[in-house]
Formats: sequence, structure tokens, C-alpha cells
Amino acid sequence: MKRHWIEYQDTRPVCPMTFWVHREVGGKPWYDAEEFDPPRQPAVAGRGYPVFMVECDGFTFEFSSLDEIRVCIETLAQKLLPRTIDLSRRRGTGLGPNSHWLSRLPGSVKSWRYRQKAIAYLREALKDFQEAVIPA
Repeated sequence: MKRHWIEYQDTRPVCPMTFWVHREVGGKPWYDAEEFDPPRQPAVAGRGYPVFMVECDGFTFEFSSLDEIRVCIETLAQKLLPRTIDLSRRRGTGLGPNSHWLSRLPGSVKSWRYRQKAIAYLREALKDFQEAVIPA
């Protein structure tokens, strides 16, 4: 089954990819930072902060920004997935590879067959989310 939707929260969400995609700016620790590169998703007036949910064949991805969806698509689209030890070192935090979002995915989600379906659907969901959050 495939479906996607947006949930809203009163507080800024932290999803599995948030720390790895949105890097702190200004020398403060990530949890105290107020600026990020790329910037975190702003609140939607009258609703709150969006959490983008994408369900594909029994697994639900959670994203706190459209940038996270783009990084997920870019990463999962690689025929050979990158090593999480390399991805964690690039982030430069000292956190080990087992805490990286990619290593936290179930094995079934990492198979090339599943990823091909998921990538196609994530692209579709991203397009819909962009229209919903940033109306034309």
C-alpha cells in the first residue's frame, strides 16, 4: 500500500534524518542551534510545523523537511548504498555509523527492488508536498 500525508505539530519536529541533513550554523551545538544549512522547514501559518509522512509497502518514512526527502531520494537511488561510516564521518560529529539514518532502516527497505518502488513514490509525494506547502 502506498500513501502520503502531512501531519502538523506545535513544536519543531526532529525526524530520523533531521540531524544528518540540517547542519548547525554558528558554532552552537545542534540541539541549541537556531540557524541551519539547509534551513529547517518553517511552520505553516495556522497549522504548525509539518511532518511529511510517506508509506510504501508497509514502511513509513518520516521527514521534517522537503530537503530531507530530497536527500533520501538521492541516497536511496544509488545502486550501491554508501557506507554509513563514511556518511557519519562527513557529518563530523563523532557519532558512530550505527546512529546514521541509513543504518536505522530495516533491511527490507534497503533492497534494490524495494528502493526502486520507494524512490518513484517518494518523488511523487515530494511533488505533492511541494504544492501543498508552497502553493503556486
